[in-house]
Amino acid sequence: MILERFCLSWVYLTIVTTTFVSGCYRDKSPQEVAQHFWDTMKIQDMENARKYATTSTRTLIDTSNEQFKDAFVTFGKIVIDGDLTTIETTARVQKHGTETTVPLQTILKKEDGKWRVDYAQTKETIQEDDTFSDIAKKLEALGGKLSERMDEALGEIKQKMPEYEEKMKKAGEAASKKLDEALQRYVTEIKKGIEKLSGILDEVLKKESEKDQQEKPEAEVQL
Repeated sequence: MILERFCLSWVYLTIVTTTFVSGCYRDKSPQEVAQHFWDTMKIQDMENARKYATTSTRTLIDTSNEQFKDAFVTFGKIVIDGDLTTIETTARVQKHGTETTVPLQTILKKEDGKWRVDYAQTKETIQEDDTFSDIAKKLEALGGKLSERMDEALGEIKQKMPEYEEKMKKAGEAASKKLDEALQRYVTEIKKGIEKLSGILDEVLKKESEKDQQEKPEAEVQL
């Protein structure tokens, strides 16, 4: 009886130990690898981020790339096709002081039997950055809208000028002075808004220029 209990206990212990060990050493799923990869990118732990990337794309991961620093990443549809996995991914990142949503795909490949992020292909799916032609079109459209609104506002003022003049005569000099002050404040606010927009554009163009200069040597080496 004692021997039987001992044998049963040994069998139970063996099963539990085997299950635990196999669980510890099982290969991570594509989503688990992707999650670990983006978690390390979020905290700029590039050394560990490279461990979850394919061998050929590890050199692309360096501390100069802060695009996904503090990013909040969520996953959507997952498609596994043999040794290739595509995960619909959304990253919420901070850009120019505001939160921006960046849609992309996390591409994973099997390497030595384990899933790894192909960072080169993943980067190609990023849909965040506008081309300069797109930026130029948006600025042109913005300028057109501002011009239309200014024309509309001036047209309304012209139509109401006789009414304003009549009211000013009745109100006297004190009211005229208040109107002048209000107009000055309005012009100042418009000027500040234009200066702020100009500053943002200068910052964006400066960063794009620095980025191009950093990428040029790499492009020459690849050629």
